[in-house]
Amino acid sequence: MNLFNRSLGLTPRIIGLSMAVMLVVVAVNYVMFVRGYRDSAQDAMAQKAAAFTAVADESKNHAARLNQIKAFNTDELIADYKKLATEGKPYTESRLFQTIPVVAGWTAAKAAAEREKIDFKVIAFDARNKNNEPTAGSFRAQLLTDLTQQVASGGSEILHRVDPQTQTLHYFRAIRLTQDCMMCHGKPGSADDQLKTGKDLLGFTMEGWKVGDMHGAYEVAMPLAPVKAQVNSFILAGLSWTVPMVIGAAVLFAWLLRKMFGKPMATLLQSITDIQQNNDLTKRVEVNAKHELGTLAHSFNELVKTLHDIIAQVSGSAHEVASAATEIAASAEQMSAGMGQQSQQVAQISSAIEE
Repeated sequence: MNLFNRSLGLTPRIIGLSMAVMLVVVAVNYVMFVRGYRDSAQDAMAQKAAAFTAVADESKNHAARLNQIKAFNTDELIADYKKLATEGKPYTESRLFQTIPVVAGWTAAKAAAEREKIDFKVIAFDARNKNNEPTAGSFRAQLLTDLTQQVASGGSEILHRVDPQTQTLHYFRAIRLTQDCMMCHGKPGSADDQLKTGKDLLGFTMEGWKVGDMHGAYEVAMPLAPVKAQVNSFILAGLSWTVPMVIGAAVLFAWLLRKMFGKPMATLLQSITDIQQNNDLTKRVEVNAKHELGTLAHSFNELVKTLHDIIAQVSGSAHEVASAATEIAASAEQMSAGMGQQSQQVAQISSAIEE
């Protein structure tokens, strides 16, 4: 139905337009609130992820300080590593590997993340553990590339985005190399090359990296499904209250509009119709409202009264004109009779003269 159809009354138009405006306002309010709620929830998730990556970074720094004060027996750790190697066990099970600062950092954060059911990883290009390398061309690889460029340009060491395909929030914190990292990743042949073989204590070739370089990042991945569930629950709960309130407000508005505007207007129109059909300018519109419709009715009554007075004056003037015309006609008849008599007398005189 066309809201502005000419055959539609003014009251239904006002109600329809008001309802449309109300629905638009409610819809926009919901959209903006839900968007803000979702953004706030994502920010809260990012802050939670930041806490876990901060734990990893601080644990790394703590392990580095322990290495600096030589809290670990390096010879004993190397002997333990060689023993495991002869037994065919992976180097990741050695105590030497666990004392590496960055390993200590991600181990502590990973344990905390598992208790909270959060996915914590370490991601890096050219990683010694190939399981830590992102798939080429993937969302994670692009995010790590952007973070690397951001850090290289002096920007923040933190970057997080939502993967639109998996609807997962990925939070990255850059891992910067410190001096203690040089014994594994420093320049071969330098003072950091403890074995003077160009390889670190675990047998990996030293890459020749420098202090302050970024090598990989701590990653926390958190699905947005719980946030979506909360948003949907909020929408349903909100609509369960909003819809009845909107309907109730619409009914109340329609009732008030009909009482304050519809009925007085109908009375005014009916009175005008009666005056028009009966040609009776003595009738008056009975609207006692004190608002604009009352003023309109009063003005209409004054208009009808003025028209009645004008017509009465015109009618009186017409009656006077008719009376004057009657008198003039009577005088004309008398003059005509007198002229007839004069004609007869002239004829008699004429006859007498002829005789």
